[in-house]
Amino acid sequence: MWNFGLCATIRREPRQARKGATVADQLRVPRSTRSSSHKVARTKTNSQMKYQVIARKWRPQKFEDVVGQHHVTQTLENAIKTGRVAHAYIFSGTRGVGKTTTARILAKALNCVKGPTTEPCNECAARLDITSGNSLDVLEIDAASNRGIDQIRELREMVRYAPASSRYKVVILDEAHQLTDEASNALLKTLEEPPERVVFILATTRAEDLAETIKSRAQLFQFRSLTFQEIAGEIERIVKAENLQIESAAVAVLARAAEGSLRDGLSLLEQAISYSDGTITDAQVRELLGVVAENVLDELVGAIAAQSAERALGLVHRLIADGQNLQHFCRESIRHFRNLLVTRVCGADSQLVAAPTDERPRLAEHAALFSEEDLTRFFNILLMTDDELRRKPDPRLHLELGLLKLINAQRLAPLEEVLAQIRGEQGGTPRERSRAVQSAPPPPQATAAATLTTQAVSNSSLTS
Repeated sequence: MWNFGLCATIRREPRQARKGATVADQLRVPRSTRSSSHKVARTKTNSQMKYQVIARKWRPQKFEDVVGQHHVTQTLENAIKTGRVAHAYIFSGTRGVGKTTTARILAKALNCVKGPTTEPCNECAARLDITSGNSLDVLEIDAASNRGIDQIRELREMVRYAPASSRYKVVILDEAHQLTDEASNALLKTLEEPPERVVFILATTRAEDLAETIKSRAQLFQFRSLTFQEIAGEIERIVKAENLQIESAAVAVLARAAEGSLRDGLSLLEQAISYSDGTITDAQVRELLGVVAENVLDELVGAIAAQSAERALGLVHRLIADGQNLQHFCRESIRHFRNLLVTRVCGADSQLVAAPTDERPRLAEHAALFSEEDLTRFFNILLMTDDELRRKPDPRLHLELGLLKLINAQRLAPLEEVLAQIRGEQGGTPRERSRAVQSAPPPPQATAAATLTTQAVSNSSLTS
């Protein structure tokens, strides 16, 4: 069962103090007891635990501070300005993109002493209570662990009462898709016609798992994953505000490892700060995250350009000797060749390239070594190799096989060129060339496949 309220208790003095108070004018010498030493230890521990991680310290407090979700914040701001705040919202998106943060900002905007306003003052008592999680009128409930019908019944009884000290009572259901079917059905009527001044906000990473009856009763907002540039820019801003030093290449590694989640990027930054002594370097971040160095990827590109199988196999041997994870190397190779392909197609200055500015000239130089068809072929081969590394044993064997395919991929001619060459050699009219192609003997592989098919059909007929 949930305990939504706060129990008001009267602080009682220790028994010895109460006993001493009954004896008038009696002096007592304080004794060092075990409990008093524990209190001192707890006080010291609490003072040491006041540090707040970066992801919480720099959590946005206004709509304008939310990164990459302008379509959501603009809609909410307009709703507040025009007095068209809905009674239920669904915030859907991947982890770490600002769903719960936006829900808290909306609660502050509705309950600010100057509000409802699009710019909460962040100074009133309502803001302090919501930020610290002590507000009686803003309830954050983890639906993953409170997903039953009994909890929803208690919640329905809870929202019937007017807000205790704020203008609105806001209920934030995190991971709402994990509610049971019975709990979802029990919430329907309250969600459709909630009491006055009650707002429901359902945050979920899987909106498709929510019941259609719930989605039809709320406004659905899709929070998108953040781009490489947005995460890198936010990391640089926070590092500067914290008076720290970080290399641009290290920022790029952190932004790529975040995979669209700003919270993940800031958590990785927290690790990197603790790992480094002063300036956060690219080598330190790569060592911390197990990411291969860029010169290793450059060596792979050189081996493919030179069509040197020996260099490719030697690279795999060196990675194993250094204790590198082969699947991580394959994924970094996929990311690198994706950048090469985008650079070849869109140019090195394109925003689609997930790389810092100082790395782009090198990417353009490597992309010029291959055609678009070659890079596309490399990309597909690496994707298949990554799938094999995840599903099958002996990763070294499959990675070596994948690199050998990359080495030999350039020797394959595109089908269009082969057909054009055949047509050019045959000459004559188009009808004559088509007849010549049709009369040409099939390749050995096709002949063998046809023979096997014929045998299989004859065997099946004999069996029947």
